[in-house]
Amino acid sequence: MIKVLLRKQLTEIFKSYFFDMKKNKARSKASIILYFALFAVIMVCVMGGMFGALSYALSPIITIGFGWLYYAILSLLSVFFGVFGGVFSTYSGLYLAKDNDLLLSMPVPVRAIMVSRLLGVYLMGLMYSAVVIVPAIIVYFITVPVSVANISGAVLMPVGISLFVLALSCIFGYFVAKISLKLKNKSFVTVLISLALIAVYYFAYFKATSFIKEFVENAALYGGEVKKHAYAVYIIGKAGEGDILSLSAVLAVVILCLVLTLYIISRSFIKIATSSAAVKKIKYVQNGVGKSHSPFGAVLLKELRRFTSSPNYMLNCGLGILFLSALGVFILIKGGSVRDVLSAQFSGFEGAAYVCACAGICLIASMNDVAAPSVSLEGKTLWQIRSLPVPTRLVLKSKFALQVYINILPSLFCAGCVAVALRPGILISVLMIALTVSYVIFHALFSLYCGLHKPNLNWMNEIVPIKQGLSVMFAIFGGWGCAVAIGALYFLIGKFLGVEVYMAIFILITSLLSVLLYKWINNKGVKIFEAL
Repeated sequence: MIKVLLRKQLTEIFKSYFFDMKKNKARSKASIILYFALFAVIMVCVMGGMFGALSYALSPIITIGFGWLYYAILSLLSVFFGVFGGVFSTYSGLYLAKDNDLLLSMPVPVRAIMVSRLLGVYLMGLMYSAVVIVPAIIVYFITVPVSVANISGAVLMPVGISLFVLALSCIFGYFVAKISLKLKNKSFVTVLISLALIAVYYFAYFKATSFIKEFVENAALYGGEVKKHAYAVYIIGKAGEGDILSLSAVLAVVILCLVLTLYIISRSFIKIATSSAAVKKIKYVQNGVGKSHSPFGAVLLKELRRFTSSPNYMLNCGLGILFLSALGVFILIKGGSVRDVLSAQFSGFEGAAYVCACAGICLIASMNDVAAPSVSLEGKTLWQIRSLPVPTRLVLKSKFALQVYINILPSLFCAGCVAVALRPGILISVLMIALTVSYVIFHALFSLYCGLHKPNLNWMNEIVPIKQGLSVMFAIFGGWGCAVAIGALYFLIGKFLGVEVYMAIFILITSLLSVLLYKWINNKGVKIFEAL
């Protein structure tokens, strides 16, 4: 029974590898093998190679007698990566699995259900932790001679790490499940967590080289501090090297933690598995007055709620909002340095700094392409918006208007910060702001124009129209091309026209294109949408 349930658990985790949701049929054996081969390449070659390179960069501290510090760092990193990879499978596979009620209603022992789910969590945690610790062990054996002690550490340490990852995944997964049941705005929380992880990744990426170099050069100093103030970390490192007492102590603590965790889960598994979010009671008030909206306001609110309800939508089509705001603050704080750098860079081209700064704002604003996937996102619920007593032109207007509304304030803020920092004068400042506004409107209309061409309404996962559609690609790259053209053409013709005339010409061009696109959407675009 456990074997059958475990197979079901793993099949659910890799469901997309076995079943094509778009075509609603099972994949061929060749496709399944290809998908798993690609997954193996990513895990072993890409991620394993990345941590192998990190291990190799830290390997000099082994030769100077600090092999325990090498093992301690990579063992803790392995635990972190294993928990990070396993905690969400614990959350969705153990505590809040969609089929918990179904399985508990069947003549299946509760212990078998619990064990199969725990084994699934263990295997996922083992896979992620092994990506870190296995390359570390290989590099260690390349650096030092093989002995019975370090072989025992290399064999038992990954086992201890995987068991400890299981215990921590169960603990953190429980808290994640409890928190998720109480959250109201899960989409915004997901976006914030994703942005925080992206920030941590890029910070670690850019600081990794200098940190590793400094750490290797001062390994003796750091090793002494770790041994003095964090003796448990020293024990973990010695266990990796095969020290019998340290290895025994680490395994004993890991087993004790795992036993306590499993005991608590076994006592409360049914309560956890059948828990659900609390339902807020709403008291009905007779003759209450509801808030009404105009037809355009209603469909615009619908588009806004669709945008804010999807973390994928916000992250992939609205990330430029954050970049524009952050860039504006940075330029405002570092205004003097930015002004000096741009003046030195464009010393031979008067006014080029203002044009290129404005083009940079337009380029970042092109990342906010909400209107491009909005038509495809209607999907199988297209009939709902088509059945409303709202003219089609207002429906389409709401789609590009949302992109304008969420893009205009960050773009104006960034343009204003650039004007304050560069001090171009009142006329050029006004022209920069006007060009930014005209470009934002133009790109919103252009994004909807792309979205109306060959929309995909038969998707099974919303990430397909949001991230993989041709309309999104054309909207982003087309917008980038226009933004680059604004900056690049100045070096060819701008010096003959002057920065004021050059900006005024592009304001006129983007405004004219916006008028043409608006007329096309109200005529041909309406017919295309009504024919879907």
